[in-house]
Amino acid sequence: MLVQNVAGAREVSASSRSPGKGADLQDQPAEQAATLAALTARLFATALPGEVEELDEAARAAIAGFMAEAAAARPADAPVIRLEPLAEGGRERRLRLAIIGEDRPFLVDSTAAAVTAAGIDIHRLLHPIIDVNRDAAGSLLGIAANDGKAPAPGSIRESMIYMEIDQVAPKARAALVESLAAVLADVRAAVTDWPAMLALLKESIRALADNPPPLAPHRTAEAMAFLEWLAADNFTLLGARRYQLTGDLDDAGLVPESDVALGILRDPDYPVWTGRRGDADTPRALKALLASSEPLLITRAGAVVSVHRRVNGDLVAVKGFDRDGRVISETRFIGLYTSAALNSSPRQVPLLRRKVGEIIDTLGFGTSGHSGKALVHVLESFPRMELFEASPAELKAMALGLLSLLDRPRPKLFARPDPFGRFVSVLVYVPRDLYTSRLREAAGQMLAQELKGSIARYEVELREEGLARVHYVVDVADAAAFSADQAAALDRRLRQLVRGWEEDLEAALLDAAGPARAARLALSHGRAFSTSYRAQHTPAEAAADVLALADLSDESQRAVRIMPAPVPDQLRLKLYRLGPIIPLSEAVPVLENFGLKVIEEYPFDLADGRLGRINDFMCEVPDTALLNDIPALAARLEPALVEVLLGTRENDGFNALITACGLAARDASLLRAWFRYLRQTGVTYGVMTVVDALKRYPAITADLVALFSARFAPDVADRAAAESAVLARIEQGLAGVSSIDDDRIFRLYRAAMLATLRTNFFVPGGPEAMAFKIDSARMPGLPSPIPYREIWVFSPRVEGIHLRGGPIARGGLRWSDRRDDFRTEVLGLVKAQKVKNTVIVPTGAKGGFYPKQLPPAADRDAWLAEGTEAYRVFIRALLSVTDNLAPDGSVIPPEGVVCHDAPDPYLVVAADKGTATFSDTANAIAQDHGFWLGDAFASGGGNGYDHKAMGITAKGGWISVQRHFREMGIDVQAETVRVAGVGDMSGDVFGNGMLLSPAIALVAAFDHRHIFLDPAPDVARAFTERQRLFALPRSSWDDYDKALISKGGGVFPRSLKTIPLSPEVQAMLGLSADSLAPAELISAILMIQADLLWFGGIGTYVKASAESHADAGDRANDAVRVDARDVRARVIGEGANLGLTQAARIEFARIGGRINTDFIDNSAGVDCSDHEVNIKIALNGEVTAGRLAQADRDALLKAMTDDVATLVLRDNRLQTQALSLAEQGGAAAVPAFQRLIQTLEGRAGLDRRVEGLPSDDVLAQRAAAGEGLTRPELAVVMAYAKMAAYDVLVTSDVVDDPRLEPDLIAAFPAAMQETHRDAILHHRLRRELVATKLANELINRAGFAAPFELAEELGARLADVASAFVAARDLFGFADLWQAIDGADVPAVVALALHRDAQAVLRTQMADLVRLGAGRSASALVGAIAPGLKALGSRIEHLVKAEVRGQLDRMAARLTGSGAPAALVKAIVHIEALDGAVGVALLCAERRLDVAATAQAYTQLGELSGLDWARGAATALNPADPWERLLTASLVRDFEQIRLDLLRRIVPEGGHPLAALAGWLEANGARVNRIAGSCARARDGGSISAAMLAHIAGQARAALS
Repeated sequence: MLVQNVAGAREVSASSRSPGKGADLQDQPAEQAATLAALTARLFATALPGEVEELDEAARAAIAGFMAEAAAARPADAPVIRLEPLAEGGRERRLRLAIIGEDRPFLVDSTAAAVTAAGIDIHRLLHPIIDVNRDAAGSLLGIAANDGKAPAPGSIRESMIYMEIDQVAPKARAALVESLAAVLADVRAAVTDWPAMLALLKESIRALADNPPPLAPHRTAEAMAFLEWLAADNFTLLGARRYQLTGDLDDAGLVPESDVALGILRDPDYPVWTGRRGDADTPRALKALLASSEPLLITRAGAVVSVHRRVNGDLVAVKGFDRDGRVISETRFIGLYTSAALNSSPRQVPLLRRKVGEIIDTLGFGTSGHSGKALVHVLESFPRMELFEASPAELKAMALGLLSLLDRPRPKLFARPDPFGRFVSVLVYVPRDLYTSRLREAAGQMLAQELKGSIARYEVELREEGLARVHYVVDVADAAAFSADQAAALDRRLRQLVRGWEEDLEAALLDAAGPARAARLALSHGRAFSTSYRAQHTPAEAAADVLALADLSDESQRAVRIMPAPVPDQLRLKLYRLGPIIPLSEAVPVLENFGLKVIEEYPFDLADGRLGRINDFMCEVPDTALLNDIPALAARLEPALVEVLLGTRENDGFNALITACGLAARDASLLRAWFRYLRQTGVTYGVMTVVDALKRYPAITADLVALFSARFAPDVADRAAAESAVLARIEQGLAGVSSIDDDRIFRLYRAAMLATLRTNFFVPGGPEAMAFKIDSARMPGLPSPIPYREIWVFSPRVEGIHLRGGPIARGGLRWSDRRDDFRTEVLGLVKAQKVKNTVIVPTGAKGGFYPKQLPPAADRDAWLAEGTEAYRVFIRALLSVTDNLAPDGSVIPPEGVVCHDAPDPYLVVAADKGTATFSDTANAIAQDHGFWLGDAFASGGGNGYDHKAMGITAKGGWISVQRHFREMGIDVQAETVRVAGVGDMSGDVFGNGMLLSPAIALVAAFDHRHIFLDPAPDVARAFTERQRLFALPRSSWDDYDKALISKGGGVFPRSLKTIPLSPEVQAMLGLSADSLAPAELISAILMIQADLLWFGGIGTYVKASAESHADAGDRANDAVRVDARDVRARVIGEGANLGLTQAARIEFARIGGRINTDFIDNSAGVDCSDHEVNIKIALNGEVTAGRLAQADRDALLKAMTDDVATLVLRDNRLQTQALSLAEQGGAAAVPAFQRLIQTLEGRAGLDRRVEGLPSDDVLAQRAAAGEGLTRPELAVVMAYAKMAAYDVLVTSDVVDDPRLEPDLIAAFPAAMQETHRDAILHHRLRRELVATKLANELINRAGFAAPFELAEELGARLADVASAFVAARDLFGFADLWQAIDGADVPAVVALALHRDAQAVLRTQMADLVRLGAGRSASALVGAIAPGLKALGSRIEHLVKAEVRGQLDRMAARLTGSGAPAALVKAIVHIEALDGAVGVALLCAERRLDVAATAQAYTQLGELSGLDWARGAATALNPADPWERLLTASLVRDFEQIRLDLLRRIVPEGGHPLAALAGWLEANGARVNRIAGSCARARDGGSISAAMLAHIAGQARAALS
């Protein structure tokens, strides 16, 4: 065979391509042109009209040329198949096919059937029969004349078939060519061997005559007559094969031997019986049937023949017998009954006429009567193959059944098994008016389902007697097992499909729902089902569907049912809904996420959807083993699917774990929740990566769930043992995990579960939202800083995180718009909150939540309502894992929650971005929950302090602004300052801030809507207009009175493409451009030359020049952000958070800008909130105890508003002042701060990289360059110093000291201090309150480094240093001194100098108190020292000797020269004069000595020995590093302690110090003189060093000991 498959060749247009190779006829040799012309004529001469439509001459020539190319060479007995692409005018792509071969019957119908069987449409078919001349090689020589007779000598009659077919892929083209080749081979075999097959058939007839079977002669004669009938052109023979059966047919080892094979049965493996090649083709029943005496086996072949008609072949097997009647051969004929045979009356066909006659005779109906005629009609119209294959008994039963149908048409089914066990033949009759194609499909589905087989073929006949007949052939595994009971059951199912369906439905409803409900549902739903539904469902299934729909109450609900599918290895799943049908685009992804593959879907509606809709899915499952227990699978899947469809459970790949790992839906949700948490922490694995890993190791996945249950399920008896066992299984399982990523995923899950301290996962009824309280330090890989604890909240409606910096922490909850990384956002905020909260009791906390089901923002009300409800869910989840407190203070653990941590009842939240008005919502939830904090849970609600009304945040920030300008010599309350800002007058911080001084000249501002420009404002009128805007609800810059704006200014929407710049604005901005885009203009405003840049709106607008925009973490403002080095404002005030990055603040400060940090400037808001919470905790206890009515409490809160503001703003003043004092140290203070930073890194968890603090090398470079730390850097150091001090104090006994009770009382407004003093003293947070106040005062007043330096110098505890601070403050009147300095009308520089001197003298006294106090409490120290100090009184000025007197005078002169008031100079000098008084007083108290005499002896010894000078010299040294500082401190301590030790040794208890000293000096004067000499030489030598003084100290210690 010659195959010319040029499917890959280039396409040629049929309308332009000429014959042959495409050239014109004139270009060809004359003989070729003649051949082509003759071929063209023959091609179209006999073509049917429909085949040549739309063919012009060029197109015909192209076809002829193609056929000529195909026919050009054909070897003898080898057909040609040529297939190539064809383009018709570029519009439709097709293939053209040529088949050239010797003319034979069946070629056209066989090849056309092969093409259509491949699913390819035929668009044109030409098939002329042409006589051709060829040479010996097969080359075409010419077209011979054809007069309709036999070909002329030397000519060959060929069939030339031309087809135009659909374009298909190359692989399909190759398969088609292969199929056509096989078909042509079959046709050739069948046609060539037909005479031999006919002869074999006739030989079989003779053999039966010669050796008949052991039957009655007439039966053998009838069989022979049938075979003769076949041979008389009633059977198209296609194949034949004879088998010799030598041996016993009962012998299992008998192997038939074939001696004749003809036609298509030349192939020994031809699958006659099953249509599938292989050893199993021969049916088991064949031998038994062969052993019978019946001479013929008549049946339908399992194989589809490829010749003539592409249908299952008809099979006739003729047995051969020996003279003893034994079967010795089988001759098998396969072919097709001819049309004439199939249309013949069965009474004219041998064998059939006998069957028909026997039935008529048996039934006894006369041929002339009605019944007889009806019976004959029934048998005449019966399917021929049924007449051939059915037994007489089967035919009789079917005939009787059909007779009754003629009189009363109704549904009826007849079924019989194939005797060879291959199929079941089913005849289905239904009234013709009920027949539809859907009913036919439904009946077929029913048969396939009931018989557990597949429909092989069906034939439909609509009969004139009012019946429709469908003949189904159902392939089954074992038809021999088919029984009469099964046939009866099938008949019942058919009747249910067609008639009586509603009655059966009512009965099914009665069984399922009871009489009353069944009657009601049958009336409402019984007739609502469509015909197509009835065709596919039984009434029992419909009843279940009705009940599922009836249980739905509205359109928002869904229901799901899972059941076996009619197809093996599939699952049937139904979705129910009232209202619109569930779209496939919504349903299919849901099912696929459960691991179900949708194969088919049938939508149904009841009463056009009024009663509901059903999506009926046929699905494949990931593992067919799941189908072994469908009820268990349904129990897991059905509720989970409903929840996903309702949006109460997530729709993602984690649902596949329910099917793949056998998890419950809630367990899959647990793993999903942890995945979302891990993503928030920075784990980059995608959802399907994690799901696939979990699916690959279902045992480990199940163990992860088991681990969580072991830790937190309430019914675990031995929790430790259970946890240990499951951890061992997980570890063992991980050993078999080969993928590094898979291993990491499982270990992250395990770590997360082990880091979890609490969860509400197991609360009865399940949680509204899952909450997990996590010990962050135990969670590996978290980004810094690591929180103390965090609570992760997860639900389909909202996700959220709450991070805490310590056990007592507070901070706002933010409505985040960052779904996938809001933890990163919150972590940055909690870091800032932590340092901001150093002024209040709680450390920093922050929360963020992301609503996941927000409607479009265009519907503002709905959008806000859903966001608010998400907030409520988040709050309730946080409370669900938080301890409560009973009125008596006892801890109440959360219900249903296993706790792996200590009691932890402090949870306080607040408003933040997007939740400014939500405090009442949070408090209502807390009160409903019975939470002990009540409406103190969230500050700022209806009964709290309204920050905007108070302007408290802006006022706190303005204190920073005032200090900046005051230190620059400017009074911002009176002197005009030009201001640019971020925000608008409706905002809290911006609006209030711009009303804090009438001298503000606001020249430029912007918010997210507008840009405001006023180059030369009328300050007074602009101030009044800003007041009006602030009072106007929801005002914007567009509401500003444009008439008040100076020339060239205006208000411009940010939606404009460009904004024109007037000359005035150009001058103000320092630009020459005529217009700018809004983003460019905003950048210019940020870089404007102004006195103050005030941040009052959300966003990060300034970064450091070395930072990228990504470092700023605010993508929304990337287009407008500027570098700090380009900001030309003199001062920046951060009323809002994160206006600049920390690096930007530092950069701005280093170029001379005045700036603190956001957590310094806007700390008043959180400070005010904390005051509110602390006040409410105290007063709520009074309300609970009945000592205060709720209404009176609310009134008292309101009345104390101004007092609270005073307390809050005092913190702001002290913090900014402390920063200024620290800044005064400049480069000289860098070593001290460097050592402090090192200390805080170890003590308080300070991370320089996170906080933007310089390394030690950079600090050294700065100091060498004369540059100190900037205010932003100092602010961080101050915050961590306070945190470190607080951490020590809150757990020490210092806070229990009665001397700190006034500090506790002073933390509350005056109105509470008397009436509710006891509530304050017994405050639940007493320790924390005292520790906070003391830590702040210690760092603010003593200096950032001093407490830590003293602890290091003296080897003391920080708590002892704090006690010494309290004692020094009270003993020496520092509180009055600080107040006097703060209230003095002096320039800022003078006030700062006074405070620095006060710090110095404070440090001196604290050092003595630490050194000499022996760890005593502040109260004990004051009690021991105060009498001595009082006794000294004003006499100390007279007691000091010349050296000290000179030092004091120089100090007083310096202070007076700086402009300090005399009273303040005197106070500071007086405390300095008391240097040593602590030691003297303690010595007097210890030895019962006279204070004045002891002091006089002390000073006299210092003067005589020179130790007064030496101590003063040591104090005046400037240590270059911490080690020199330690040495210097020890020298100062020694020069004092040496004298005290001597007096303690020489003065007896109760003795006279002066007399004792005089006696000792008389005996040891030489020693004293040696020391004095050394001091004199050192003083006169000029340069004084620590080494020199150390030598003197050593001499003194030796001489005076």
